[in-house]
Amino acid sequence: MQKEKNSMTRFAMQAGLGLGGFWVFKYIFIIASSQYPAMGYVNTFLSLLTPLLLLFYLIKFKSETVDNKLKYWQGVRVGVLLFLFASVIESAIVIAHIVWIDPTFIATINEQKIELAQSLGFNDTIMEELKKQTSFSPFVFIFNQLINNLFIGFILSLMLTPVASRINVDIKNLNR
Repeated sequence: MQKEKNSMTRFAMQAGLGLGGFWVFKYIFIIASSQYPAMGYVNTFLSLLTPLLLLFYLIKFKSETVDNKLKYWQGVRVGVLLFLFASVIESAIVIAHIVWIDPTFIATINEQKIELAQSLGFNDTIMEELKKQTSFSPFVFIFNQLINNLFIGFILSLMLTPVASRINVDIKNLNR
C-alpha cells in the first residue's frame, strides 16, 4: 500500500512538471494579453488542452501499474496531485507576473469585477462590500488560483478517470 502511494506521488510529481510547464507556457499569453488582447484568445484555446493532458497522464499512469488497471479513486487522487504539483510550478510565473512584471494586474482585475457588478445593477451596499472584498494581496491571489486549480483538477478527474480506465493504449511502447 505504501509502495503504491509512493509511486502515485512520484508519478504525479513527474507529470505535474510536464503539466506545470504547459501552464507556464500558457500563462505567458496572459502576460502578453495586456499588450496584445488577441493573446487572451490563445490562452483560452490552450486552456482547452488541459483536460486532454490530464487524460493522457491518467492513461500513462494506468499503463505503469502492475495490472494495467486504474481504480476510480486512485485516478482521482492522481489527478488532484497532478494539478497540485502543476499549480505550484505555475505559481512561480504568477508571482513574477503580479509582483515584478505587472504590479497593477490585481488592481485591474478588481476594477473589471466592480465594473461588471455595476453593469449588472447591484445596489450600493453590495457594491461597497464588493469593493472591500476585492482588495487582496498577491499571496491571496495565488492561493485562490491554487485552490481553483485543485477544484478543477478534482472535477476533471472525476469525469476523466472512467474514460482513462476504459482506454487500452500501451504508452510504454510509444516511448521506444
